[in-house]
Amino acid sequence: MATARWAAPATRGSNIAGNAINSLATGSETPSANAILYDNGTSKNLYAAVTIKVASLTSTTGGSVTLRVYSGDGTDAPDIGGGPFDSYVAALTVGTSAKVVTFPMVRLYPFSNMRFTVVNNSGASTASSGHELYVCAYNEEVS
Repeated sequence: MATARWAAPATRGSNIAGNAINSLATGSETPSANAILYDNGTSKNLYAAVTIKVASLTSTTGGSVTLRVYSGDGTDAPDIGGGPFDSYVAALTVGTSAKVVTFPMVRLYPFSNMRFTVVNNSGASTASSGHELYVCAYNEEVS
């Protein structure tokens, strides 16, 4: 009988945040111009652990960060802010500090024009720089 298990994950990629999280007001989503491009067209991984590191932030009670994943059809880029999208939410600790959240099982699509955005619901605007976003892709295997 075949057994499904996790395949060895890829090495975590480099920081691809760009300007996506810079000066992001609370209640706001990364604007289309700063959406983070992720190319899964060649690798065609099924999942990823996505880590967001926000530079020093004074979050309030109930604060959170949301990762949104937009996927086109491999030809046309998706419309940011519209739908549909996959959404992942993580609570933030209260107080002033750098924040690190990892979304351990983000579904990926097999296209070169995926986009990630971040929604800041922390209760405060993010700093103008110093933020990071990493993708560590992985799959399942059958043996």
